[in-house]
Amino acid sequence: MPSLRGMERYFDRVDAGRRLAEHLLPRLDGPAVVLAVPRGGVQVGAQVAKALRAPLLPLLVRKVGLPEQPEVVIGAIDADGAIVTDRKMADVGLFPAELEGIGEDAARRLLRWRRSFGSPDPAAALRGHVAVLVDDAIVSGLTAAAGVRYLERRGAGRIVVAVPSAVDETARRMEERGLEVVAPVRVERPEQIPQTYAHLPEVSAKEVAILLAQAGPSSPPHLALRGGTDEPLRLVDAALVGHRSRLRVPRGIGPAPALVLVGLPEKDRHLVARLAEAGIASLRIDGAPEPAAAERALETALGVLAAHPEIDPHRMGVLGVGTMASIAVEVAERDARARVLVLLDPVGTPVPARAMVLRSEELGLQVAERLARWAGDRLQGSAQPTESA
Repeated sequence: MPSLRGMERYFDRVDAGRRLAEHLLPRLDGPAVVLAVPRGGVQVGAQVAKALRAPLLPLLVRKVGLPEQPEVVIGAIDADGAIVTDRKMADVGLFPAELEGIGEDAARRLLRWRRSFGSPDPAAALRGHVAVLVDDAIVSGLTAAAGVRYLERRGAGRIVVAVPSAVDETARRMEERGLEVVAPVRVERPEQIPQTYAHLPEVSAKEVAILLAQAGPSSPPHLALRGGTDEPLRLVDAALVGHRSRLRVPRGIGPAPALVLVGLPEKDRHLVARLAEAGIASLRIDGAPEPAAAERALETALGVLAAHPEIDPHRMGVLGVGTMASIAVEVAERDARARVLVLLDPVGTPVPARAMVLRSEELGLQVAERLARWAGDRLQGSAQPTESA
């Protein structure tokens, strides 16, 4: 069990989710679906789902407390109204009718969440998939236990409980009951759980809805959701020369940031998927036009993106590869619409300080993901445990 003393803490739930996914990947050998507990668990689960390339759904379970003392947790409930109670609940003197009333109130709230998030019942998504139950931490284990029973009733076969940090005794009790638990950081006492994170900001219901809409089948009714496209385009430049291209706009909320890719070889096309996973649209210009034609094509592509209703014209950039890197630099230096500049194997051109430079031999999945995060941070701006309430 890692000791809290000297332990490198998670920066926040996003960092925790990325690092949790690294522990999960070697354990999963088939398709998965991520089911995350709102609210903080969804922030963790979004990163896990991205790494696993899995859909993300909310796991509608929550803790329940005494009516007069909500902080006194007596159990956890799911959207079906089934309650898992604490073994010590008998000591608080609750009558069965009181417990039933508490459960009904909590179940109604969970159903309102489902409508608000626009989330389908997970039963269909679970068929043939590993169910990965994600929260931002495990303390008593009540929320996780309720979630496991809910998923079992929905037909889940293999269930993996995955959290960045957990109370060790609780995690061991769950493992003794036959559950698979992935918890990279384990602590001895519940009060140590918040110390495993450097930052634990509040997560709003709107942020939960956005994360779910971007990473899965949920369609919150109060959010304008773009459906996403992946289609060929023909760009006609100022000299009336046509250029083949392909536009990929990821599913998400509001206008998307975008990169124009020029000179990208076939072997590096996985970069397009990594950008889409990071919420970044791409317009890939195919072929290897002459420099003058490539310059016109790049300028035309920026104009097409700026006019596209699903693209944010104030959050665009260019990526040039090889001999096309010098063209990308020239266009980015004089066109203010190109806020981000990425160069892959640049040939024969001075590299501006603001550019990110990569080599093709480095462009594996991890480097492509780093590029997507770097571009995303600059195009999207800075974004900003305990079991989830």
